Amino acid sequence: MILLHNAYLWQNGGCSASKKSIVIHDGLIEQIVTEPNPPLLSLKNKLDCGGAYVYPGFTDTHTHSFEGGLYSLGIDLSIVKNIQDILALIDLKYSKTAGTDPIFAWQFDEFSIAEARFPLIAELDSVSPDKPLILRRVDGHSCILNSAARKMVSGLDNYKEEILRGSYNDKAVHYFHGKLSEETILNAYHKASLLAMQGGFSGVHTMIGDANQSISHYQLLRDNLHQFPIKFTLYPQSFNIKAALDVGATRIGGCILADGSIGSSTAALLEPYNNSDSLGNLYQSDEFWGNFITQAHKHNLQVGVHCIGDRAITQINNIYKKLKDTDYRDLRHQLIHCELSNDSLIKDIKASGAVPVMQPNFDLLWGGKDGLYTRMLGEKRSLNMNRFSSMVRNSIRITGGSDWYITPMDIVQSIRAAMYHHNPNESLTHAQAVDIYTKNAAWLSGEENTLGSIKEGYQADFTVMSNALDDEAHIPHVVSVIRNGIIVYEA
Repeated sequence: MILLHNAYLWQNGGCSASKKSIVIHDGLIEQIVTEPNPPLLSLKNKLDCGGAYVYPGFTDTHTHSFEGGLYSLGIDLSIVKNIQDILALIDLKYSKTAGTDPIFAWQFDEFSIAEARFPLIAELDSVSPDKPLILRRVDGHSCILNSAARKMVSGLDNYKEEILRGSYNDKAVHYFHGKLSEETILNAYHKASLLAMQGGFSGVHTMIGDANQSISHYQLLRDNLHQFPIKFTLYPQSFNIKAALDVGATRIGGCILADGSIGSSTAALLEPYNNSDSLGNLYQSDEFWGNFITQAHKHNLQVGVHCIGDRAITQINNIYKKLKDTDYRDLRHQLIHCELSNDSLIKDIKASGAVPVMQPNFDLLWGGKDGLYTRMLGEKRSLNMNRFSSMVRNSIRITGGSDWYITPMDIVQSIRAAMYHHNPNESLTHAQAVDIYTKNAAWLSGEENTLGSIKEGYQADFTVMSNALDDEAHIPHVVSVIRNGIIVYEA
């Protein structure tokens, strides 16, 4: 037995007013008692929390952990101010990269640098003339390759644009991902698990596959889950239902794409982008999605589809609603991102029973009067972005993710982003924000009776914070992460 004591516990939507202790046996919560309790202190194995705040272990319900772990070993462009900064960082990495290993640069946002553009291929070639270089936009929906990399990817010979978008972006990126060794792949996940714990998470949902027909290294990771200190929930990110069933998956999708992104002007909209006649892109037909989702549903696979614009959300949600009406199964199909939705669409989502898997950091980074959403959509439509509170008020159960590597895995940032939405009408309370990363996350994966709450009989997974997450006087930080009653990470 293990005694976790000297802690304020998150229970019933709030932190306990007095300190409590938890008796843990075989990785489960056996007993919760109010302190002081001298008999329990005689237990030999004790975890003294020092008056910290213990939450249920937080789960990030949407990540690209492989890419995030891999790219974290590459070049972070989030702080660059101009093209010259980018080239200097690439030059430095080039000198330290052995052989012909590809160089990955990520977190690039052209709107945040002086030139407000991507670097040119010629500029990239000047600092990486013979090693393949892949530079990805922050949203993951466009990239640029240097000449060495471009020559390696078949099908780009007649493509005249320097910036790769849509299927060309996906083809290039997955080509280089597919060239990595099993050791490199597992190292990427180890890096991802460390970064998840540093961010306060005991579990993450992660996509594995090329968003087409391959589920890539799904089986490799499935067979090595015991190596990792956090809980990985796996999604075969593919349209290949047979492959998903063959490896024993219970879900499919994640970032299989109904549309693109706002920043790349490829999210599918019902009304055109600002100062444009473009409606973005629907990547597949209604018939395609109807056939795919219906077949997955018949095989009892939970489906998750990336849909950002209101036109794409409507396309996918209509299929979910039809299946609910004609062949109801408690599969909890997902609308990944679900960013742009008016009141009518929210009512349709409630009717379908779909689960919006949403990202508070999107509003933090791109919301507000001067933000990306307003520039791309106009101020009126920007108020219909990331409608957390409206969803909750309509009894729609949403969950929280980071879309990492797109935004950080950081529970403090994420909770506060949900609580301080740029549109005050869409802000969540402290309790609601915690729920989307705990109770709701457990429910999404069908584990609501074992995870997501601090209750007797539940798994002893906790995130220990220095202060309550709504403490304005003292910004909280992660103290430790506990899984099955064992400390797996200490700050």
